[in-house]
Amino acid sequence: NILATGNITAYFSSDARLKDNKEKISNPIDKINQIGGYEFDWKTDLVQHVPTHDVGVIAQEIEKVLPEIVVTREDGYLAVRYEKIAPLLIEGIKELSQEVERLKNILDKNGITE
Repeated sequence: NILATGNITAYFSSDARLKDNKEKISNPIDKINQIGGYEFDWKTDLVQHVPTHDVGVIAQEIEKVLPEIVVTREDGYLAVRYEKIAPLLIEGIKELSQEVERLKNILDKNGITE
């Protein structure tokens, strides 16, 4: 089954040659900390053809940190382009990895081992 309510693009190009003004996402951990992952039950009187229990994010939270990945549908409800969350997570993991390495170096300099 396919339920589509507009704008479906599969495998949009990621080729660097098609992109200008590339900048790393700033403060990814701060942004990640402003959003949550939720388990929830859909309001079946408002949303049909979806599982009753689900997991996801809240569009209003995402809109505060990455407004460009939230769209307003014709019915006025907000939708999140989930695939666009991946770059934020990638940069967040890299930032955490750098922090772990920094802390390891401090421990090594102070002769503290695992």
